[in-house]
Amino acid sequence: MVPACKTEPPPQDIPAMIVRALADGDSLLRNNKVDEAAKEYAWVVEQDASNAAALTGLGRVELARENPAGAIDPLKKAVAAKADDPLAQASLGRALAGTKDWAGAAEHLGKAWELDKDEDQYGLEYGVALRESKQYDEAIAVFGEVAESNPKIKYVYRELAHAHKEAGDLDKALRTYMKAQSAWAGDQDAFAGAALVYEAQGQVGKAVDQWAKYIQQDCCSSYSKETAQPKMAELKAKENAGDTAPTEG
Repeated sequence: MVPACKTEPPPQDIPAMIVRALADGDSLLRNNKVDEAAKEYAWVVEQDASNAAALTGLGRVELARENPAGAIDPLKKAVAAKADDPLAQASLGRALAGTKDWAGAAEHLGKAWELDKDEDQYGLEYGVALRESKQYDEAIAVFGEVAESNPKIKYVYRELAHAHKEAGDLDKALRTYMKAQSAWAGDQDAFAGAALVYEAQGQVGKAVDQWAKYIQQDCCSSYSKETAQPKMAELKAKENAGDTAPTEG
């Protein structure tokens, strides 16, 4: 018996098939079926090389694979094809952040947030990229706007506190770390940040207390073992020796 030849769908069916493939790809990606999603998006690109949704999907697949460098090319093509797509802009920003291109990340995450002000996560990530690129005043303004819009968004106060700390305003940083701890009791970094500020201010006992609270939540990570626990031991020794002079940073 001769196997039947594979036939191509009629051209008029392709647009409907593209719509279905994109929907299937999005569903598969939401359910962490990354390889299957990639096949759907790749098929769409074969039919339409400038399809922004499919190119964005391919980029998001690479982000899910923890390959931000591999995500950049399809996402740049997606943004070139449809610059007003906030998801494409945000995804490209995330890929650039993943490669430590913080200025590029800030540019595209900022565009994403401008296009969709209701998506506070874009604003939060935009603020982080601004802070990492040492644009502290701009980062503080963005975090403040995000917090005003949605004070319940996770970690916004901690990120704002980091920006104040890195800008050198330790008093504002400390107040904001305390606010972060109240907003999210499980925010370990808010305790670590407060500990560092207290140490810089020479309040060693309070720094020890903050490190202890951090370690209660994180006993066993590499950061806890290599940084938090040795730092607490060092500060306890200083406290016992009566050496409580402020340190820099």
